[in-house]
Amino acid sequence: MPCKKGAGFCVVLSMLLRRIFALSAIVAAIACSPSLSAAEMPAHPRLLFSTSEEAVVAKKISSDPLAAQLQKNILARADATLKERTCRYEKYDGKRLLPESRLALHNILHTGWAWRTTKKKEYYDRTLREMDAVCAMGNWNPDHFLDTAEMSAALAIGYDWLYPNLNDKQRNHYAKHLLDKGLAMIEGKNAKNRWWQGPSNNWSQVCGTGMAFAAIALHEREPQRCDRVIEQSSKLLAQCEVFYQPDGAYPEGPDYWHYGTNYQTMHQGLTFLHQNQKSLGSLWKRTAEFVIHNIGPTGICFNYADGGMRKNYPTAAQSFLASKFPDSDLPNIVRAHLNAYLDQPFSQSGASDVRFHPLHLLWLPAATTQRQPARTYDIFRGQQDVAFARTNWSNNAVWLAIKGGTGAASHGHLDVGSFVYESQGHRWFIDMGKEGYNLPGYFGKQRWDYFRLNNRSHNTLVINDEIQSTPAQGCPISPWKFINSSSIECSIDLTTAYAGQTEKATRMVRFYLISGETRITDVILKPRGPVRWAVVIDSAFTIQGKTITLTNKGKKLTLTRHDSLGGDWQEFSLKPPTSAENPNKGYRMIGFTVPAGEKLSLDVSWR
Repeated sequence: MPCKKGAGFCVVLSMLLRRIFALSAIVAAIACSPSLSAAEMPAHPRLLFSTSEEAVVAKKISSDPLAAQLQKNILARADATLKERTCRYEKYDGKRLLPESRLALHNILHTGWAWRTTKKKEYYDRTLREMDAVCAMGNWNPDHFLDTAEMSAALAIGYDWLYPNLNDKQRNHYAKHLLDKGLAMIEGKNAKNRWWQGPSNNWSQVCGTGMAFAAIALHEREPQRCDRVIEQSSKLLAQCEVFYQPDGAYPEGPDYWHYGTNYQTMHQGLTFLHQNQKSLGSLWKRTAEFVIHNIGPTGICFNYADGGMRKNYPTAAQSFLASKFPDSDLPNIVRAHLNAYLDQPFSQSGASDVRFHPLHLLWLPAATTQRQPARTYDIFRGQQDVAFARTNWSNNAVWLAIKGGTGAASHGHLDVGSFVYESQGHRWFIDMGKEGYNLPGYFGKQRWDYFRLNNRSHNTLVINDEIQSTPAQGCPISPWKFINSSSIECSIDLTTAYAGQTEKATRMVRFYLISGETRITDVILKPRGPVRWAVVIDSAFTIQGKTITLTNKGKKLTLTRHDSLGGDWQEFSLKPPTSAENPNKGYRMIGFTVPAGEKLSLDVSWR
């Protein structure tokens, strides 16, 4: 979510964006963006699932067991939706209608898909009922435009998919609401403060696609007006590719990768807009690999930035990208993740998370001979560099994820140098995730006052009890290199994140590819005050000299200090400074503090 204009955080972000979106990159993106004439607009249904695709999908379902299982799951969700409520005008937090917009999109996609693939009238009627509920609202909360964008996408898909069966009165009714509550909200005086119309963050991807869908659905009614929106949205989505440059790491973390990339690929999936694009470039392959490496053996992602620590659900964007690289290992990985998801007991909960679920069947990649990524380690570069290493690709693997980057990134935390670690099917070192978005100044001047957002709550260093800086240029991670046949090493230059607190700071990481043992060595030159090393855990622990042993449900992990700089292992408080913040129950923080010196070398290993 964005910060308010004029806030200190926005100033930093604005400076950063000016550097990223250099004029040459913008011109190049605009030059290659698609354009569309009225004559090229296909007949309804034209959004995502054309009439010609129906036979292709039917063939998939009859010939591919995974596709058949997907269809069964989608229809089960559609059946459950028949009995569930429609969306309603309800701001759950006083500000956002977004969960209701997402519910509308979930319901329309699922029942609309069910009708398209079975022709059963109950699905058609339920889709109409959801569309009527969308139109019954006085507005779609344009002040928080994500709500309007997702609601527009929902109604546009319903209107387009059902269009051949709607009578003129129904078409006029739905079109009027889509125009007045959707497209009109980015025109004239309503266009003011639509900051997302430049490539800023996930909002640009979501809002650009939502408005494009509305314009495409309504194109025959007002061709010139809709052409302008389609062209503007196409240029915007082309520019948003910069978020993945230069090597696939998404700046806002994995949660927002799924959000932004699902909308980006929905736009990309409109083949009549992208008909001259023969293939996607390697950047898209790399970002698809980034998401795969970002998932730990437990199925939980590395939830840096404003992310949540939850089980992975493979989204439709992953199927789309995997289908574009049939000679890679991506198709079988995504299929395996889908199989694992579909094997779980059916639940209708979490409609927001699975709202794009039917699109898997549109883009489901065919099985290939490739089974898993060739490498068990990788680094992905971007505004937030992230490195990963694991012993193997099984559920019993040992896995490490660590980041460089900067808190200046959209949704960023002061977590440069922070890491998570899993072994024995347990996440030992934890990122607690985001705070409440409605806290005062969360996206403004008070952002770094909140405990979960600054480095005092992350698995990184605190120097002189000060918070990290927010350099415009993120702290880089060096390439993994082999130290010997069984271990690799990389390092993060933390210096700019601790500007004014030390002359230089480096975090070096060694990972043993067979055992998963990890060793982190931090070198800090002339720190201005004491240096704290700490990690967040959810386990019991015992201290014995230079070792601290964590235990959790019969599993054990031992940390050992190899330096002699003083300071004993101890527990630090995770109590936030205000009662409005998350109390962090269930978590603990352990570590040690060493006094300042000319050159400190903190050295900790665990296995």
